[in-house]
Amino acid sequence: MILHADGNSFYASCEQIYRPDLRNKPVAVLSNNDGVIIALNRQAKDCGLKRGDLYFKVKNLCQTYGVEVFSSNYTLYADISKRITSIYMEYAPEIEEYSIDESFLFFNNCHFSTKEWYEIGHELKERIYKEVGMPICVGAAPTKTLAKLYNKNAKYHNGVFVYDSAKVDSLLEKTSCEDIWGIGHARAKKLLYHGVKNALMLKHLPLGEANRLMTCQGFATVQELNGISCIDKVIRTKKEVITSSRQFSKKIYDLKTLECALVQYTELAVERLRQQKSECKGVSIFLSTCNYYSDNSDEQYSNGAYVELPRLTSYTPDIVKVARAILPHLYRPGYGFKSILVTLLQIYPAAYQGELWINPLDDVKKRQLMKSVDSISSEFGRGSITLAKAFETTGWEMKRDYLSPCWTTRFSDFPKVF
Repeated sequence: MILHADGNSFYASCEQIYRPDLRNKPVAVLSNNDGVIIALNRQAKDCGLKRGDLYFKVKNLCQTYGVEVFSSNYTLYADISKRITSIYMEYAPEIEEYSIDESFLFFNNCHFSTKEWYEIGHELKERIYKEVGMPICVGAAPTKTLAKLYNKNAKYHNGVFVYDSAKVDSLLEKTSCEDIWGIGHARAKKLLYHGVKNALMLKHLPLGEANRLMTCQGFATVQELNGISCIDKVIRTKKEVITSSRQFSKKIYDLKTLECALVQYTELAVERLRQQKSECKGVSIFLSTCNYYSDNSDEQYSNGAYVELPRLTSYTPDIVKVARAILPHLYRPGYGFKSILVTLLQIYPAAYQGELWINPLDDVKKRQLMKSVDSISSEFGRGSITLAKAFETTGWEMKRDYLSPCWTTRFSDFPKVF
């Protein structure tokens, strides 16, 4: 059996954990630069809001209905996700973190009764709410596709819904193909054109026809609906390209401020590089005004450059030094820049590299320094230790007017009880 556990309105629920005054109140979370609603709870949806709404267009509506709005706080969300995953690992011999808010728990060769699966699901649900404060739903089924479907219907069954071979066809008959994991709107429309009106009809679709209409993805989906597990656990591979970019809160005209942004984004990219125990040999910088919809071509400018490093490295100062050397060649006075994209290329596993003219002790010192930096950042939060150049000028940073405290990762933000 496979359990699919999913946090309810995850981002919004994270914001409510340390704000008990917001329980059962409408909450919405915004994208970078507070532009678009990317997450909201049921109460906010009942106010007429939906994901993808531009905030400046619905700001008055939010104020009218008392919707509490937050800037995205990914540091908080990631920490809450880690806490939930640690509990999942106590239950399942094997798990797959599918995304920040949902996981598959694999119980291979565990032959429990339906009643026992319900008990496990409810215990998991209650523990996570009690210990973390996150409401979740749990779906249990023999395949990942069915587990996702049962999770989607768990809200109608007190948060836990377990597969029953005698009743699964009835559920599939009431389910549109678009609601099946991996199908989507375009494929559902194509299936309807060929007479496949619901998930039960999809289940009984001949495998050859499924392969013809939806390629191998559809072939696997049909088998999964028939209780045959075909979609394996996803193994996270190391990234071959690492990028770091954000749009600025305002246009930047001077080189000095652009350099500060470049240093911060490069630091972030190299940190991710070390997290996967890799090193890179190439750095690419792309600079843009982002005036794609301007009628005046004089206002538009973008340019990029790539530089190959002398040797593989994950040492932040060395990579930042190269990035800063590129920037003046891309910069043009008089333009208002809105974004910088830093890309690390030619990524390989970290390994000792002997060089004739380099003292091997220098490499050891660099690795130890970066290890200490990562340890400090992990314990005290990103940006707690950084290159001085990153903060020479401020005010350009991403707009986050409604940012909540980092309740769990910053000492100064820890909740106070009086």
